[in-house]
Amino acid sequence: MYSSTISQRRVWLFTLFVLFFACSGKKTQRELYEDTVSGLTYRTYKATSGTTLGPAVKLYNNQRPDSLAPLDPAYAHLLLGYGWTVSAKPAMAFAEADLAAAEGDATVKYLALSLRSITMYEQGWDSLAREESQLAKKHLLLKPGSSVQYEAAVFYILMGLSSAYDKDFAQSKFYWAGFANETAIHWPYKLTDAIDDLQNHRLQAGLIKLKALSQDPDVPPALQQALGEQITSIEAKAGDVNSRLFWPKLISVVVLDQLKKSSNSQLGAVVRVVENLREKV
Repeated sequence: MYSSTISQRRVWLFTLFVLFFACSGKKTQRELYEDTVSGLTYRTYKATSGTTLGPAVKLYNNQRPDSLAPLDPAYAHLLLGYGWTVSAKPAMAFAEADLAAAEGDATVKYLALSLRSITMYEQGWDSLAREESQLAKKHLLLKPGSSVQYEAAVFYILMGLSSAYDKDFAQSKFYWAGFANETAIHWPYKLTDAIDDLQNHRLQAGLIKLKALSQDPDVPPALQQALGEQITSIEAKAGDVNSRLFWPKLISVVVLDQLKKSSNSQLGAVVRVVENLREKV
């Protein structure tokens, strides 16, 4: 009897030991993501955006001049999500991706996957981000499913960024070429083209392109400064850059900032109205 009691205690102690270390172990990327999309911030924001964005977009569409295309709520969600990703607000970005996927067509659903992947990369969830990215790539879209300029621009931005975060700069520059055709903003293509050279050990070709880009008057000052610093680093360390996410993050931030100031009436109007919405929701 006494021996049996000791054995039972040992079993319980062993069970508690296992449970303690299982519970105190580091959470997986999937668990961290699930925590984010089940949390209060995600749920509250998603409910707010889901109820307020529709009427705001309807008001904009009713008041817009005939020269501007109507704003599709699904693309507004994508742009909002992009803005939240740049602002390091992952719960809100995931909420917008989910709202866009629920409201949009097949193209928007794939773009929502790409947006989710970009946000996951920003959180450091690389494995999970790749899984999400691969889901989007199963339905590889080379062209936007719309001739509306701002929708095409959003397509090229998200696909170009998703490829950049995947470190596939050869594919990324393909999308940025399309973006340049829609917006006349050429530096993302030139930058990803140069990074593709560096990634494939064509250091001289890549450096020549980066130096030319750093002296291009059409390149935003923030990017010129970053280029100068990276050129110095590359020349000193034969290609060693500071961070794997440096270039994708830089492109994300500077593109959004430039779109806000775009002289293109349609694109600029859409981005500005979405940014105003982001301040209100």
